[in-house]
Amino acid sequence: MRKLFVLLLTLTIGLQINANEPVTLVDKNYNSILINESSLSTAPSTEYDLSIMNLQVDLLGIIFFGPQITLDFQFANMIAVGPYVRWHYAGVVYQGIVTDWFSAETTTSLASYSVGGQAKFLIPIGSGQHRPYIVTGFEKSFGSDWEDFGDKYIYEYETNIFHFGAGYRMLTGGSFNLSASIAVGFAQDTKSIGYYEYGEDYTDSYHLESRVIPIIQLMLGWQLGR
Repeated sequence: MRKLFVLLLTLTIGLQINANEPVTLVDKNYNSILINESSLSTAPSTEYDLSIMNLQVDLLGIIFFGPQITLDFQFANMIAVGPYVRWHYAGVVYQGIVTDWFSAETTTSLASYSVGGQAKFLIPIGSGQHRPYIVTGFEKSFGSDWEDFGDKYIYEYETNIFHFGAGYRMLTGGSFNLSASIAVGFAQDTKSIGYYEYGEDYTDSYHLESRVIPIIQLMLGWQLGR
């Protein structure tokens, strides 16, 4: 009778496994143990999961406020946080603003740049290949330029910029990805001074301005750690 009971129990377990239903096992002391298959497995990874890091370059930076390089650290398959640096000197719009749209005799310093950090929430659609996202961040901008009046007159300025926006990222089966985004930045000057490089030890202070900055980016990315 006991052998028949064990045989029936074995057949019952087999049928339950095939039906993907919870399974009841019996230990040597005939205590019931409930095992649910879903508790023994995790969601399978796909080729469109986010990797550990993503290196990005802004292809439109040279047109606007300078090329930007970003290194995102990605986790939970939808969150990316990381630093970035932007080189203002190589941006046409930035150069235009500083030189009064190329009509002034002002020379932009090579050491005009921003450093910042941002967070993105990349929402997976379906398999995760297509991901709309929202982004927010902060950057500190440093810049300088000069005019030659016989003695070089130097302007130095610093700005805090808060920004937020939305975008879309398309992943491929490999490491390559492409992102497009539009954002709004709120800029507040924190420093604006001018002085002669050689001459009297005197510094001119200028009005600190606030402004709204549109930000459009097309980011070419490469996932690392796949």
